[in-house]
Amino acid sequence: MPARTPAARRRGRHARPLLLAAGLAWAGTALAQAPACQVLTDEHGLWALPGCEVVDGAPRIAASVLPYLPYDADGLAAVYAAGSFHYVTRTGRSQAVLTWDSGPDYVEEGLLRGRIGPRVGYFTAALEQAFPATFDFAWPFADGIAQVCNGCRPGTPDGEGHTPVEGGHWFHINRQGIRVPEPPTP
Repeated sequence: MPARTPAARRRGRHARPLLLAAGLAWAGTALAQAPACQVLTDEHGLWALPGCEVVDGAPRIAASVLPYLPYDADGLAAVYAAGSFHYVTRTGRSQAVLTWDSGPDYVEEGLLRGRIGPRVGYFTAALEQAFPATFDFAWPFADGIAQVCNGCRPGTPDGEGHTPVEGGHWFHINRQGIRVPEPPTP
């Protein structure tokens, strides 16, 4: 390698600060933009998820990244993408789910609440649809029955960020999605 001349050394001395400034400016811009996907961990909350892009409103995660996601006992990892939580299986299958307690919905009685477009339905832990998603809102199952509604809408959030569901026609369904009588109150 040829020796650098004094003039070249001086130019290099001036170029380094410019390159450093350009790098810091780029890094600041990159940090200001939210990552396409974030993974939810128990220890640290939401973290940027490299190897993930949003395609048609759902996270698409690189096969090389899938083994390292923090899966729960049901084999699901929680990923935040496209403005909502999604569960992702070890094979990369994903499903948008309702947000509950500042995170993704819980699996209750083997089912969780998920979204297909604007409609709410129920899915197994394998992210298979239990029956057609036909509701505007749905509560989790308890003792084999869930309360659901059609024609209801989100109300005004309270000071803690909780949004009530208002109006509509409310009724109960069983685990097959069939309408059942209202259970007796204890």
